[in-house]
Amino acid sequence: MQSEPETVCNVAISFDRCKITSVTCSCGNKDIFYCAHVVALSLYRIRKPDQVKLHLPISETLFQMNRDQLQKFVQYLITVHHTEVLPTAQKLADEILSQNSEINQVHGAPDPTAGASIDDENCWHLDEEQVQEQVKLFLSQGGYHGSGKQLNLLFAKVREMLKMRDSNGARMLTLITEQFMADPRLVLWRQQGTAMTDKYRQLWDELGALWMCIVLNPHCKLEQKASWLKQLKKWNSVDVCPWEDGNHGNELPNLTNALPQGANANQENMGQCKSLEYQHLPAHKFVEDGESYLTLAVEVALIGLGQQRVMPDGLYAQEKVCRNEEQLISKLQEIELDDTLVKIFRKQAVFLLEAGPYSGLGEVVHRESVPMHTFAKYLFTSLLPHDAELAYKTALRAMR
Repeated sequence: MQSEPETVCNVAISFDRCKITSVTCSCGNKDIFYCAHVVALSLYRIRKPDQVKLHLPISETLFQMNRDQLQKFVQYLITVHHTEVLPTAQKLADEILSQNSEINQVHGAPDPTAGASIDDENCWHLDEEQVQEQVKLFLSQGGYHGSGKQLNLLFAKVREMLKMRDSNGARMLTLITEQFMADPRLVLWRQQGTAMTDKYRQLWDELGALWMCIVLNPHCKLEQKASWLKQLKKWNSVDVCPWEDGNHGNELPNLTNALPQGANANQENMGQCKSLEYQHLPAHKFVEDGESYLTLAVEVALIGLGQQRVMPDGLYAQEKVCRNEEQLISKLQEIELDDTLVKIFRKQAVFLLEAGPYSGLGEVVHRESVPMHTFAKYLFTSLLPHDAELAYKTALRAMR
């Protein structure tokens, strides 16, 4: 077997406060993620830091040169790259020699190798152009299995970024959303009055779910949330922007309504990573004793599942409601009930039975309300070993 000839690639990586802020490689590989050569150099730099040469900012190097060295540096630079550099060099020389030029009105000169200032936000390198091209390519393939799978991989990457608190998560999702909004099929479907395909609608659902995660992130600054709200309103004002379901008018969907006003509340307690097992973590800032994040999460889930709400129009929207309910219940089923959680279940079951028109298990339920059978079955099986009478009351109320 003949092996391929070895190729040498020139790789340059810029760092800023422990983050890779820019990469270049002569391999010409066009992808969203780093090429193998950039990864190899990064690993080599981590394992053998003394063998990879780090360069000072070019401004520092120039400061150390005398007049003769500076002239030699410039002339050699022009000689090596005369076809690319010479026109720019002549233009800059003319401007510097002109006393009234704009370049002489500014003190100092820019240095792209010096990095950002301490006040500037630093973030990991993201090739925005490649993200846009990839999403545009996947959408142009008609949303078939292969392209849909690739888009879901991109969504998974955004989720991973959000989990790691990488600021590129919101940037990447913004780029993806822009390409979704620019999809020519949206105009075609609107003109023809036809609905989008189920596979394509599922991609939009995932897009909306990720934006929900971003705007509800308690670690984000109010300025960021305000800018996202402005951008979401801008997208929502576009005629071809699909509605979340058939009941929405011109009001912005739940994405922007989810923006909290008090985003700085209780931030320091939210930084713990979720373990593999659900545990009670004390919630110090809440009034009642014995409350934890786990009990609060379970209680919020039970409140949401038990609310009386109108079933949306359209088969797809109805299936989406049922699917989301089943997913939430399956998450609750992963939690082992202890005495504290059983008290929460008892409290919520009694409240749902005795509450007024807002309860899905109340005495009066609207005929177009979302059915409570799946949720009631979960309540029944959870309460039966601990409070059989309450479990049967809940089940009989749901069967009426």
